[in-house]
Amino acid sequence: MNPMNLITLAITFMQLNMGQTADGKKIIKEAMDVVQSLGNALKDKKITMVEKKALVKELREFTKVTINAIDKLVIPH
Repeated sequence: MNPMNLITLAITFMQLNMGQTADGKKIIKEAMDVVQSLGNALKDKKITMVEKKALVKELREFTKVTINAIDKLVIPH
């Protein structure tokens, strides 16, 4: 990854986190974990069973955190 892309990614991540609730930050962290796990799995253009299990684990964690945050939402009448 070239340095400018890395800096842009860091700035984007920082902007996403600014002003977020604790639940929002958890969702963003888990989403980044999913992206990182997928990126690691696709480096060699093949996904092994170990990589697949790691990706599924990250997706489950992301889903759990997201559903918990949605369940906490209060929709006004």
